[in-house]
Amino acid sequence: MNNRISKRPVKTISAAVLSTALILTASAQFAFAADTAASTQDPGAAPIAVKQASDRVQLTSKHVTKSTAQLEIDLDVPVIGGMKDAAYQNALNANIAARAKAAVDAIAKQAADAYASRDASAEFRKYGVTIKFEFISDGSAAEDGILSFKVLTYTFTGGAHGGTIADTYNVRNAAKASPVKLKDLFGSNYKSIVNRAVKAEIASRPDDFFADQFQSITDNQAFYVQDGIAYIVFQQYDIAPYAAGMPEIALVIPGIGAAVPAGAVKLPVVADRENVSAISLYTAPGGIVMAPLRPIAQALGYTISYDARTHQTKATKGNDWAKVTVGKDRYAFTDKASFTLGAAPATKGGALYVPLAYFAKVLHADLAFTDKAIVLTSATTK
Repeated sequence: MNNRISKRPVKTISAAVLSTALILTASAQFAFAADTAASTQDPGAAPIAVKQASDRVQLTSKHVTKSTAQLEIDLDVPVIGGMKDAAYQNALNANIAARAKAAVDAIAKQAADAYASRDASAEFRKYGVTIKFEFISDGSAAEDGILSFKVLTYTFTGGAHGGTIADTYNVRNAAKASPVKLKDLFGSNYKSIVNRAVKAEIASRPDDFFADQFQSITDNQAFYVQDGIAYIVFQQYDIAPYAAGMPEIALVIPGIGAAVPAGAVKLPVVADRENVSAISLYTAPGGIVMAPLRPIAQALGYTISYDARTHQTKATKGNDWAKVTVGKDRYAFTDKASFTLGAAPATKGGALYVPLAYFAKVLHADLAFTDKAIVLTSATTK
């Protein structure tokens, strides 16, 4: 954000008038639920993700920029299309637009007040609002019917740096849509389950967090869902210093793509349409099916390497990578938050084994079972 301005006199604009004009120009087509049916046809909406299947939701972006002597605005406001429940979709679009307007209203008023009381001999550092979003899960059957996305609102009001707030949206894409809550994913004891995972993550990396600050997640805790994993999102300064950003703690969601049929350990494995030969599976304590990492990952296009210094085994494909450590039940894809799969990597017969779910939850291959084989399919083969 450019904080330098011309020093020529500029007339102060009413904060309410400025922000209302900007937001309503950006979102008039979806500002009210009754008037949003055509919003996804807006030619000004730049496509973020084009989905062809009828059960997949689309998110497009309404982009608005504005710069004055007081305020700099750069907004990408998400516009939802393709939900099965059109009325819910319209109301949600209106809610998102209203939140964007409220953010601009608040900062525009602060900017006007600060500008009016400024030292005229000093350069005024513009206040600012930037809104971006991340489309995570598209509400299709492949995503267990969950639409999930984040809206990130950055505000600057002077000082060393601004701050960002993450609002997360998780919705069941059904004929009668409904919000998805952590209680729906983890049951009535969800707070205890999530709190244990958060405390375990903090204990494993104490230097990265505030000591003894975390007590419990909140009733409206931010989170998003991707590939059967719930990522718990903490705001800046909630549990860690500013430099840590917004920490995320991940938990595998029970029952989403996790069931393994009885007798699966006796089935052959087919990866990207090729039989993975000369391998065997076994069942670890707790009923976790374990599979050899190297031959299956290689069949999915990954290169396997071992770092003797860190004792970690790494799977790499292009810019994608994942590391595992024997005896440590923590898994992650690239630099995402780590999570458990119920069993740690283990060596058996000279081979490194990981939970069968690793290939789906970490390497993002589709995992399916037939009466004749365990079938894994990577994204590039689908």
